[in-house]
Amino acid sequence: MKQLPHIEAVIPVYNEAESIPLLVSQLDRARAALASEATFSYLFINDGSSDGSTELLRTLHAQRRDIRVVELLHNFGHPAALACGLDYFRGDLALFMDADLQDSPAVLPQLFSEWKKGAKTVVVERGERPEKNGILFKAFYFLLRKTSKNLPPINFGTHSLLDKSVVERMRVHKERNRYFPGLIALSSSQIKAVPFARGARKHGESRVGFWGLSHLALTAFLSFSSAPIRLVSFLGSLCALGALLGASIIVSVKLFTNWAIPGWASTMSLLFFSSGIQLLCLGILGEYVARIYDEVKGRPLYWVGSALEPQKRVNDASVSFLYSQP
Repeated sequence: MKQLPHIEAVIPVYNEAESIPLLVSQLDRARAALASEATFSYLFINDGSSDGSTELLRTLHAQRRDIRVVELLHNFGHPAALACGLDYFRGDLALFMDADLQDSPAVLPQLFSEWKKGAKTVVVERGERPEKNGILFKAFYFLLRKTSKNLPPINFGTHSLLDKSVVERMRVHKERNRYFPGLIALSSSQIKAVPFARGARKHGESRVGFWGLSHLALTAFLSFSSAPIRLVSFLGSLCALGALLGASIIVSVKLFTNWAIPGWASTMSLLFFSSGIQLLCLGILGEYVARIYDEVKGRPLYWVGSALEPQKRVNDASVSFLYSQP
């Protein structure tokens, strides 16, 4: 009998105690629709939760044989938790999704159907976002697609179904400043998108505020686009051209007319403008330098405090795949 492909759901968790029971229940329903086509298990990456998520995940692990839990030493952030998920993944297919239920488990059968047709990378294309920052997201994706040649014209995030071969390629990327959709794109020859409306957060408020989203956008631009550094060159050239034009006008006025040359106001305006441009350029260069410094330090992306593996039972064939892997 041909062995069924094994799907492992890789789910980073940070203070999602209220969402986890509903998430597992919805995933159980989604996997039931694929019971005759694939086996299924869970890999939770506990990113230093402090709200009871740790105890809840340990309880689920003790009650079930299809759940693994990796507990990070403390909160390393969402990108590091995803990197840990890549490293600890076992299976034929990895289902990446967040734990806040904005990524719906109901789309799993559609993702799996596309994989069966031959797609190695299947992502959930986001429609209209219910968040108040929806317009900012639209602007971000538009600018990123226009300035990066490596990213496809698809609005997607973490939610995806990746073939094992894609996961193995993604493991090779070791940079600290990580933009997960960009790494998916770099590691995939083709990407199949499945449109699905992203839901509102079920419990609590998003922990990624304006500054967190700004940092994510900056990481994406600096990692997958040369536009910021080219902007520095453009602004420098623009200022030089403006200074040359201004100097030409002043010399011409002095030589060929009797007009009084405006002094303090124009001088201060040009000074403030050029100083602002210089500080902007220094800030952009500083972001590159800070990221270079992060990379050369070579620190690990995360430290694992403990890893909870399933306890094997006699004749427990449903999750035998988990025990046979290193």
